[in-house]
Formats: sequence, C-alpha cells, structure tokens
Amino acid sequence: MSRRSIFAVRRLIGPPYRAARDVADWVAVHGYYRPRYRWPHPVLVVNGAPRSGTQLLVQLLANIPGYRYRLPTDPDRCTEDHHVCDAVFDRLPWDRYTVLKLHATASQANLAVLERYRLPAVVMYRDFRDECISRYFVVLNDSRHRHHRYYNSVPKPVGLAHCIEVTLEEFVPWVREWLPIVQSCPEQFLPVRFEELRPDPRAAFERVLKFYGFQMRERDIARIVAKTAARTRFDLKANLRDGRPTVRKGIVGDWKNHFTPEHVERFKEGCGRFLIELGYERDLQWGAQSAEVQSVA
Repeated sequence: MSRRSIFAVRRLIGPPYRAARDVADWVAVHGYYRPRYRWPHPVLVVNGAPRSGTQLLVQLLANIPGYRYRLPTDPDRCTEDHHVCDAVFDRLPWDRYTVLKLHATASQANLAVLERYRLPAVVMYRDFRDECISRYFVVLNDSRHRHHRYYNSVPKPVGLAHCIEVTLEEFVPWVREWLPIVQSCPEQFLPVRFEELRPDPRAAFERVLKFYGFQMRERDIARIVAKTAARTRFDLKANLRDGRPTVRKGIVGDWKNHFTPEHVERFKEGCGRFLIELGYERDLQWGAQSAEVQSVA
C-alpha cells in the first residue's frame, strides 16, 4: 500500500484508528520504554521560527526510543498565531514521551506559560535569507496558504520580494526577541542554528541530548542519526499532498541561487547588521550568484 493510501485510510477510519494507536502507545511506553530507559523528560520542546528547520530536529528526537512527535491539541488555536497556552500542555499525555514543536514568540505571556511547566526548550533559528527561500517554495506549492494564489500569479522575483517583507516583519523580530532571553537563561533554553544540523547533524544532536540530560551510547546516537537520514524525504509536493510537515533539501546558502540585486539590497537594509551579529556575515559586502542576471519585474 502506498503512503498516500495509508493516509487516506487513516482519515477514513478517523477516531477509532487514533484510539487504537493511543492504546498501543500507552502499552509500549508503560510496558517497555519507561521501565527500560527512564528518560529525564516526558516532553521535549522544540521552539523555532517558522521555516527554521525545526522539523529535522523533531525527527531526530522522535527517533529516541519511546518518544513520539505529537501535534499540539489546541482548542484555543493559540499556536496558529505563534503563541502557546496552558491548554497545549494540559492536554499532553504526561505519562508518555512526547516531542512537541512550537513557533512561540518570546512574549511575556508565552514565557510565563513555558515557565509554569519548567521544561527546557531548544530555540531554533536560521539564516533569514534561506528561511525566506524555504517559505517562498512552501507557499508556492501549498494551495491552503493565504499567499499561494498570489505567488503563483506573479513572476518569481516579485513573489520573493513579498516573501522578504514577510521575513523582515515576522521572522527577524522573532529571533531578535528570543536572543537575549536565550543568552540569559542557558539552563532553560538552548539555541540551535539550522546550519549546525547540515550536512551532518550528529554533533548538534549530541549537544541537544546533553542539554536535555540524556545519557546515550555513541552507537545508539549514530543509529538515530542514520535512521532519521534514511526516513527524511525531500519531496515538497508529496509531503504537502500527504499532509506531512513540509521539508525541502535545506541547502545552506541556497538564497544565492535565487536573489536578485534588489533582493540583496533590501535584505541588507532590513537586517544586514543583524546577520553580522548572528555570525552569518562578516560585513555588508555579500551578494548573490544570480544577482547579475536577474532583476525584479
């Protein structure tokens, strides 16, 4: 049976399938994983800016024996606006092992919620230029997105220009707000850059495991990394069709193949100094491979 057929069957049988899966999960965790491993945290929180590569780290953590990636149960729909609320945590199965992905901003309300549950969290970010490219192609292929029709109706340079504005208005402030908090609370928050996970995620993954308090053998870590690499599918359209989190190839520096001179200058104007502060550039003299041959229509 194809993956698409499997997802169709799951949607058809709905609640009975989920109930059976939850029972099997409970039996496996209580009958085997908890007695055998006694992992230090029931919930592993990965919080990142949108399109920052959180899904790759989530996949690695979800391959730790006993853990499962769970979508947040969010009756208040707070996560849709990059917030987090008590309902997200209250409805988690705390007697099992969960990997939870969030895009929560560093607002006082969100920080208060995270503090109440006293869970360490990884905070992820990425070179904003690559983040922008990733977002553009996701929106281009996702018919559910509010900007999908627009990006498919205008030339690529125009769509990218719009995407740059979204990046500067939403993603850059997300990182600006989190950075001082992460730096002042190293025992609670661990900063991880997407570029650390590419092309070999092992060193970064080991750093994350140490932060969470895991003690694992080298061969077990190597097996998790290899298993994750084997299961990662870089097929954007197939992922969207199957309802899976979208993942592209995640090429570091891919923005150089897409930006025009106008894009470059707008990025320098909007966050050039911040890119230097984050260590992505040494000065403002950077450019793009395609800049000489493209221009915004």
